[in-house]
Amino acid sequence: MFSISRQAAPGLLAAALLVAPAQVALASPAEIVAAGVSYHVDAAQGNDTASGLDSAHAWRSLARVNQMTFRPGDEILLRAGGRWSGQLWPKGSGAQGAPITVDRYGDGANPRIDGGGAVDDTVRLADQEFWTVRRLEVTNQAPATSTPGANLKDLRGIHVTGTGGRPLHGFVVDGVDVHDVTGEVNWIGGDTADNKPGIHFKMGWDRSKKTGGIVFDSTVANVGAPPATPTVLDGITIQNSVIANTSFAGISVKQYSGDAPGAVATGWGSRASAGDTRFTPHTNVVIRGNHISQPGTAYGCNGVYLTGVRHAVVEGNVVHRAGTSGIEAYFADDVTIQSNEVAETRQKANGADSNGIDADKGTTKVVVQYNWSHGNGDGVLLCQFSFGDVVLRYNVIAGNTRYPVYLHSDKAAKAKVYGNTIHNDRGKYLVYGYGTSLTSSYDITDNILYSTVAGASLTTSSTIRYDSNLYGGASLPVPSGDAHAVRADPQFAGSPDWTVGTPESGPRLAAAYGLRVRPGSPAINRGVAISGNGGRDYAGTPLYTGKPDIGAFEVG
Repeated sequence: MFSISRQAAPGLLAAALLVAPAQVALASPAEIVAAGVSYHVDAAQGNDTASGLDSAHAWRSLARVNQMTFRPGDEILLRAGGRWSGQLWPKGSGAQGAPITVDRYGDGANPRIDGGGAVDDTVRLADQEFWTVRRLEVTNQAPATSTPGANLKDLRGIHVTGTGGRPLHGFVVDGVDVHDVTGEVNWIGGDTADNKPGIHFKMGWDRSKKTGGIVFDSTVANVGAPPATPTVLDGITIQNSVIANTSFAGISVKQYSGDAPGAVATGWGSRASAGDTRFTPHTNVVIRGNHISQPGTAYGCNGVYLTGVRHAVVEGNVVHRAGTSGIEAYFADDVTIQSNEVAETRQKANGADSNGIDADKGTTKVVVQYNWSHGNGDGVLLCQFSFGDVVLRYNVIAGNTRYPVYLHSDKAAKAKVYGNTIHNDRGKYLVYGYGTSLTSSYDITDNILYSTVAGASLTTSSTIRYDSNLYGGASLPVPSGDAHAVRADPQFAGSPDWTVGTPESGPRLAAAYGLRVRPGSPAINRGVAISGNGGRDYAGTPLYTGKPDIGAFEVG
């Protein structure tokens, strides 16, 4: 078989990634399928009547590829530097240990496939499994008109979906460049009076938030007569890729639930409770080492959006200038969000939020750790409506303009917030919540809470337990319930570097090291030990070195 080594962008895998990705079970020797056939495609010199079996006899068009049903172990190799218009939708499925691979051959730029807004999905797989897609450039931009937003449509760059009501396994998207996808923005709720071209409110669950750069989802062929079981996508890995200026989201994973007009409700993608037996999420999702940015679109509303998933890891990514939320989990279980840089999230497309990271409605066993969240509206939003539980630990949160930590959950939710360094130089609050959100349970321990803004405050209530935090800066009030409070200057080593990571550098986690404390800091040895703490601090230092320290860095 023709093989080609992938050159990963330098730095994208350099972050310390502590949680092993979920894996599809290894095949037994009897399950390994023999190597397949390599087919070549050349947009300039190919011929669709040729065999395609080597570069001298390459096919020419995507239409020729789309006619073929490929078999386990086959490769579809597009010539580097080639350009195609339309849709790539090859047929067939691979097998465990022998996926079908789409890749490039030859030297030069990644082969480009341009949907031009004329196809819903530039690269599509539907009711297929065991596929690897590598080293493509993908775009799907409808031509702009004189009316802003009028060119936004139901568009995606790479779309993996299913309707057949069976599990589908084994998907890898690796080293792709997806950009300029003009997907419409459909919000779940809101007021239709706020509709604008390309932006629609009160669309409900299944018709919302399913456009963007890379989308994994499922649906049903007939909403009035769904199958007895859902399509579950298992074993999704999206890595080492660059996604830019795509709307609604950069990367989205979503399960069907059945709430559109005329649909029979299935509940597969939504949760009435933590133990809801109808909830049947996609499983084993890994999103790592990607650079996701939305600076050039007013409609790029999320960096990563995970809903209807279980067992997910989001790690080592840069998410820059998204709208609404940099990384969001919603109706999800067992999600770890770690070692990401999330910066400069803005409100876009009439969305209500502008947070770096969001543990949202119906999320359980969520861990948010070792992230550098800076320059957003809200640093981290804990928005666990209905129910949920989340741990927020050993993050550095700085330079956010509204609420560094936003407490916005319902009564049945609970959160543990410990070992973070929270630095405020722009807003009126460090920790903020209000109204019924204060009926939830929040445990806030061992954090450095520092503000240079005079009069900045921390929300207090009987449900918020402050303990062993360091309070420093300009007249920062200390909650009366914190019996072990340290009121002092933490003695930071310097200032953070606000420069955002690039595709080459990956997340610039060390840019937060200016908020380490110096030897002799009053934060050292003043914390309280917490069990099950993850075993390391923001910089990778083992916990604990001597007595526990306060903040994201363990000095000892």
